[in-house]
Amino acid sequence: MKKIAVLLSAYNGYEYIEEQIDSIYGQTYKEIELYVRDDGSENAFVEKLRSLREQYGFFLIEGTNVGFVQSFMELLKTVENADLYAFADQDDIWLSDKLERAANWFEDAENNSIPLLFHGAYDIIDSSTREKKGKFYFSENGYDFRLSITENHYSGFSMVINKSLRMMIIKGNPQKVGYHDWWAAMIVKAFGKAYSDEHVTALHRTHGDNITTFNIKTRFRWFIRSITEESDIHKRCVEFNRCFGKYLSSGNKSILDMFCNDRYNFFVAVKKAFCIRRWRPQFSSEMVIRFLMLIGRI
Repeated sequence: MKKIAVLLSAYNGYEYIEEQIDSIYGQTYKEIELYVRDDGSENAFVEKLRSLREQYGFFLIEGTNVGFVQSFMELLKTVENADLYAFADQDDIWLSDKLERAANWFEDAENNSIPLLFHGAYDIIDSSTREKKGKFYFSENGYDFRLSITENHYSGFSMVINKSLRMMIIKGNPQKVGYHDWWAAMIVKAFGKAYSDEHVTALHRTHGDNITTFNIKTRFRWFIRSITEESDIHKRCVEFNRCFGKYLSSGNKSILDMFCNDRYNFFVAVKKAFCIRRWRPQFSSEMVIRFLMLIGRI
């Protein structure tokens, strides 16, 4: 039976964290260890975590504030003795079969030496009423390395990964990868295998402080940032090339190189912007990213 390390990064999550921890310990799959890293919260919340540790028996790491990406990366680096790793957000609710479904898929995997990633579908719910607002699920059909550069189909809190993928993820600089789940997507699409389960395994709350809520406001901020600063896509691709470029197939290396230029190249920009294949599933997002490609921001 594979041991799963559940990695939870917490920051002043007074309202929901106890319910989330309870749902983790309510899993039908019992071979788990929970590691909670506090990302520099105020003292009252740290005291709450200490009290919850006494109640549940999880491992508590009291850290400084480094942001959620680096916090998860530090958890991955710290916890070395698990077979599988699952990320958890502090404000979601896991359904009881979440880890069991993941563990079963890994048991059936033909080759556990390559990077493997399991992703479960989830329902998006209102933070207060729990009213269902939608379901998040993308199939693996058509999602390849090329698309993983410009579009991430995996949400960290719904991912379970194996040791091989863990070792590759932690090679990246947290300041350059942007998002740990997007970084994982590029790695697994280049070198491994992923499975997206359409069965709902978690309830994901949407509210103003939620990191994974990608609404109109956050999309606009991302667009402005991409205009005025180095885009996260460019930074991630340069870092990916540094870590793994020499191991890529020639086809994938050629695609990656188009996103690693430090100077504007008109011909490369046109090639990306007028590519006949889609870069993103939503039409509005597709038009925005093609415009950013054309002007050399991506």
